[in-house]
Amino acid sequence: MSVRFSAAAWERSYRRTVRLAFSRVPFYRDQWVRAGRALDEPLPTPTGELADQLHRLCPFAEPYDPGAEPSLWIGAAGGLRAALAVALGAAGALGAARGRVPVLEVRRAVLDRRTLGPGGPPYGVLLYPDATVVHERRRRELNAPALKLATDAGRAVVVGERAAVASFLPELAGVEVNVLERVTLAGAADGALVHDPHLGYYAARARCGRVHLLWRRFHARPEGGALAVSALGRRRPVLVAVVPDGGGELGRCPGHGTPILGVAS
Repeated sequence: MSVRFSAAAWERSYRRTVRLAFSRVPFYRDQWVRAGRALDEPLPTPTGELADQLHRLCPFAEPYDPGAEPSLWIGAAGGLRAALAVALGAAGALGAARGRVPVLEVRRAVLDRRTLGPGGPPYGVLLYPDATVVHERRRRELNAPALKLATDAGRAVVVGERAAVASFLPELAGVEVNVLERVTLAGAADGALVHDPHLGYYAARARCGRVHLLWRRFHARPEGGALAVSALGRRRPVLVAVVPDGGGELGRCPGHGTPILGVAS
């Protein structure tokens, strides 16, 4: 990880993403209009203000069509896979993939995804206990495929908030379960995978004990006591200078030499 990280290359990738945002994406072009001038940096946007902005966050040439495609907030399989690789360690992640250890993710809606990307481990969704369903029997039916993945393999990685994951543990009795708690940046001191509803998984606690930004996928810069996080290479939606909930600090891991995140004091 440390050998391949280059701060200069990371910054160049960020600048390319910023140029794309200002030149092709309505949400960021409008920032120039409101400022009455060309901006060098995108204005930081709290994540909560992005919920209804998909039609403005996609490039002019690739507009979002809610009638023809699912929500772009679902998140790519590669994001979770990258976060697992950091949290489990490269050897652990590789072993999980080769051993076909399934990954079960607690979500609020069923997702038609069978693996975490090409060659990735089997994947299944467990519905939140309070997710809206027709009746409880239907909830059990929807959860059954994911639970079967775990029982057939005899082990599983389960990702979700602590209370939600705990509600499924009785159904996973007899299965070797590796729980990775999903948290916001504010809870990063206690959790394993850092998640934002719009950025997706963007950081994870490595075995060194520090919370590592997924720097191949994301850039971060300090912004008034918080962090402005940008998704590198993402084109639909384009996300630059998104401020996740909870203040944060940017640092460098002394062991790996790569960007780490801390909770602002």
